[in-house]
Amino acid sequence: MNSLLILSTLMAVQSAEVPDSVADMYGELDELVIVAKKEIIKSDGASLTYDLSEDDSSKGLTLLDAIRKVPMVTVDGQDNIYINGDSNFKIYVNGKEDTMLEANYSRIFKSMPADAVLKVEVITEPGAKFDAEGSGGILNLITENKQRKDGYSGTLSASLSNRDYNLSFFGRMKYDKFSLDANVTYAASGFSDQSNTQTHTNIDDDSETNHRQITEQTQKIGFNFVNAGINASWEPTSNNLFTFGGSVMNLYGKIKDYHSSTAMYNRADMLQWKYDEDVHGSLKMLSASANASYQHSFDTSGHRIILAYLYNFGRNPLEVNTTVDETYNYITDYPFSVNKSVNYNREHTFQIDYANPFQGDKHKLEAGAKIILRHNTASGLSGIGTSPSSITYNLQDDVDMTQLQDIYAVYASYNGHFGNLTATAGLRYEHTRMGIRNHKGERENFTRHLNDIVPNAALTYLFSPASNLRLAYQMRISRPSIQQMNPYQMSAMGTIVQEGNPDLESEHSNRVSLTYTNFGRILGGNVFADYKYTNNAISQFAYYTQGEEGSMILHQTTANIGHSQEFGIGGFLNVNLTQKMSFSVNGRVAYVKMLSSSPFFKNHGWTGNYGANWSYTLPSEIKLSAYGGQTFHVIQLQGSYSGWYYYGIGASKSLMNDKLTIALNASSFLQSSTPFHSNIHSGSQHYYTDVYSKSWNVGINLTWNFGHLNSSAKRTDISIDNDDISSGTGKGNGGISI
Repeated sequence: MNSLLILSTLMAVQSAEVPDSVADMYGELDELVIVAKKEIIKSDGASLTYDLSEDDSSKGLTLLDAIRKVPMVTVDGQDNIYINGDSNFKIYVNGKEDTMLEANYSRIFKSMPADAVLKVEVITEPGAKFDAEGSGGILNLITENKQRKDGYSGTLSASLSNRDYNLSFFGRMKYDKFSLDANVTYAASGFSDQSNTQTHTNIDDDSETNHRQITEQTQKIGFNFVNAGINASWEPTSNNLFTFGGSVMNLYGKIKDYHSSTAMYNRADMLQWKYDEDVHGSLKMLSASANASYQHSFDTSGHRIILAYLYNFGRNPLEVNTTVDETYNYITDYPFSVNKSVNYNREHTFQIDYANPFQGDKHKLEAGAKIILRHNTASGLSGIGTSPSSITYNLQDDVDMTQLQDIYAVYASYNGHFGNLTATAGLRYEHTRMGIRNHKGERENFTRHLNDIVPNAALTYLFSPASNLRLAYQMRISRPSIQQMNPYQMSAMGTIVQEGNPDLESEHSNRVSLTYTNFGRILGGNVFADYKYTNNAISQFAYYTQGEEGSMILHQTTANIGHSQEFGIGGFLNVNLTQKMSFSVNGRVAYVKMLSSSPFFKNHGWTGNYGANWSYTLPSEIKLSAYGGQTFHVIQLQGSYSGWYYYGIGASKSLMNDKLTIALNASSFLQSSTPFHSNIHSGSQHYYTDVYSKSWNVGINLTWNFGHLNSSAKRTDISIDNDDISSGTGKGNGGISI
């Protein structure tokens, strides 16, 4: 009798998941799991969740490749991520921010297996209780599961492909009121290293002699990646919950082969001079975090208070050694050069949150306060010499600085239900004390005090439990990171220099959106229109200086010079064609206008993207999948990116009562390399980049599940989310990095 009643309940609701209240009333539902098909994509207009654990085509992929399939998320030809076309967003892991992860997510995501993440959540309307930074929103990686029974369980996974191989373990145990989760992941370069070829062309319309400069590069990079984490919870009574956690991550990347050849031609296309460079170096990343929280729940459901603490530490050293040889009409007194830099991130965060629903669940008030004490340091030096053993360092240009950023925030928000209408409003105030302390040289110290009031509001009209119309307004801010403020000039090669700007201030952006959402058992999705305006944007721009023998040196830096407007429409559609076949498609098109006053730049045009996913289960329970997509014409302040595309196929089969899963996958396999093109224009000078990356991938994944536990370590309902730092990817011309 219970089974029939539960089955009818499952068919009546739009969601594919069984509500906890139903499970509590009718007991264990293991025998009915097969009749409920879980949706891969869910959205309420304010956020979207992509369930990687239900997407068999993601098994064996890297996390970066799997994220390409998430609606509202795109990945360009240089592995930069955009949310709704915006590169300024925050990255969380289980609701906690890792600043080192944000600064180098491209390398890390290419190293992490997709199996390490259960769900990807895209939050486009964070609300007042989240930090005000990040105009694009939040990308939250969920690695924890919620289940019920005591005991233990675990998952072992191994993947092997031409690009990388990895091993991972996730285990959990629960005894009485104590729960513990632990995970370890190791990944490394595969049979073929990550490699690409690049051509950089500089054209000076005003010069007859030094008219066209061409730099051609080839590079191969190998890596090793280790990540481990632990979460524990203790619930002495039903009203009190203590949680503890920690994680450590280490990434080592090595430049195995980096060769560059630079040549200058006059307007008549005659060779003027030429030189070659060989580059060797390494990038290391070490980050660690620890957290603790206490939650007290009052007698009324949802009435709670939470105290939390978070500590983050990160170390990011970089060393690049360059040798100039095989020159033609090019004279250099110092063919050997060294660039070294290291950044340290240290952060203490204290947070209190209070929530109180009243009149049942019709109204809810939330309030809280947060203190972030962030002291980051950066140092860098460069040297030149006639041989590797005779390097002389220029101590006058050394950088040794500390970035101070203390943030004091309070917020309040309200959510109310009035029949079919839901109203949400919030207000957040943040006071920031930020500055730079230089410990060497004659650079000036400075301190700034910023006061930001950040509102948000939304109205949602519910046509049915699965259909609604939402009108929302969000303001977001972006503070500069220490990498963006560090004035040290890092020369990735002889013709490109990257430098920070210590005079940066916070930027503000505003977004208004109208979203219609409708989810059913067969057809579901949403469509939206939005308008975004950003003032005083932290924008990347480029300028040129002249080097030896008249060579053109491209400098890339950032400043608060950008003003942008963007009008967009988009949405996604998910269709369950049959019980064994589903299809989804998503896309967005927008018109962008960008302007800066000093220096003066302007640009405008259309941009957009689309993607599609298909899955089918054969009668033998072999699951097939295919996906693909494209992005076209990304508008930047001084130029644009060309479009890029991606695609992949996969097949998987579960054996031994789903204990063992074997998955095969392949992506970008019809061509040896994927092209990517960009251009930058600054007055009479033009800069073009053509990149061809070795991106094809073919691999196999094995996953073994064991144990009999159905519960993960509990978490307090609100955890610390530090999302106030600019991602560093910028909104300008796109950085060129090693």
